[in-house]
Amino acid sequence: MSISGTTQCSSCGSQVNQEGVCTSCGVSQGDANGRAASSADRADMLQMPRRQGSKQTRPAILFNKLTNESFPLIQSVSKIGRDQTNNISLNADHYISRHHAWVLQMQGGYWVEDLGSTNGTLLNGEVLNERRQIFPGDKLTFGKTELVFVVE
Repeated sequence: MSISGTTQCSSCGSQVNQEGVCTSCGVSQGDANGRAASSADRADMLQMPRRQGSKQTRPAILFNKLTNESFPLIQSVSKIGRDQTNNISLNADHYISRHHAWVLQMQGGYWVEDLGSTNGTLLNGEVLNERRQIFPGDKLTFGKTELVFVVE
């Protein structure tokens, strides 16, 4: 059992270790008194900036917790869609457009942008209308497929 009294991460739903840190996305679930960590605490624990970007881009993946698939974001532009020519091909989900969205590495961080897909892209449950920066634990939904953004 973790410090926060739960064994599931509040960000991505994966397992939490005894220190109260998610084993997939690295988000802290609370402190020694069981108090939930604030977003500022989580950012400090992850050694990530607080929604301001950084000069160096750390290696990252998109993780599908239902299938345990990991998709490394190793290029400056990672295209996502059903078409096999995409860097991340999600051809099992017919709600995903052939060229659905992309994740960009720029300005020291990662950004997601919908490419005019039929069913849209969600960032943490909200419709994505413009390019937005993403952070560890963010949930990206393409069609009916949810991927968690994880920084290694």
